[in-house]
Amino acid sequence: MRVTDSVERVALALEALAAAPEGVGVTEVARVLDVHKATASRLLGTLALRGLVERDPATRLYRLGPRLVSIAGGAVARLPIVSQARSELEQLTALTSETSNLAVLDRFHVVYVDQVTPSESVVMASWVGRRSPAHASSSGKVLLAFGPERLREELLSRQLEALTERTVSDPARLRAVLDEVRRAGSARSIGELEDGLVTIAAPVLSEGRALAAVSLSGPTFRIAPRDHAHLTGMVVNAAAAIGHRVAGRASGLAAAPR
Repeated sequence: MRVTDSVERVALALEALAAAPEGVGVTEVARVLDVHKATASRLLGTLALRGLVERDPATRLYRLGPRLVSIAGGAVARLPIVSQARSELEQLTALTSETSNLAVLDRFHVVYVDQVTPSESVVMASWVGRRSPAHASSSGKVLLAFGPERLREELLSRQLEALTERTVSDPARLRAVLDEVRRAGSARSIGELEDGLVTIAAPVLSEGRALAAVSLSGPTFRIAPRDHAHLTGMVVNAAAAIGHRVAGRASGLAAAPR
């Protein structure tokens, strides 16, 4: 077996575990990799020795391990967009007393790469590293609306999962929503990703394309409809400020003497 084949199997196994926080069994991993159970078991065992995965002694299911979380956390922290956005996220949270997030698009999913939570909050869990279906979140909507047309069309040709009763899972309706998001320059998700959760997002743009999305999130009982327009303006301003900072950094690098 070629080294590239082994690397691909490791990547597929880790992706399978990432998509199932509750854990995945050897049989399921073998199916994903299209290999014998013994081969999948040996692969998972090797990854477990390195701390990249771990096995629950009660359920005997595998999940991502602490070593992988540490590696991923270090990589995320070094992403240029994260360092450029951090101060704006902190200011947005300070002004609104709500949680702010920075997210990027990974094909049909949103991956959250940074988060700032109000200091008085004791219940908001960290979304950093979490993946969610792009069509169900405000961040995903702006990333799709301002992202590559080919990817958008590919997603609209797929069967979309309804996470809640409010999720827009009809492709024709989602297309209309994304057209409106592009016109408005922002998006909202009210109970579409999770019941009782409101998120408002705007794109961080570079030459008209979204590099990332800034979002504000909180429960519906705290973020009232009358406040949506005001909060949307604040999110749009934060995203624009990050975009200007990223553009300034890029032009500074381009002008640097050799």
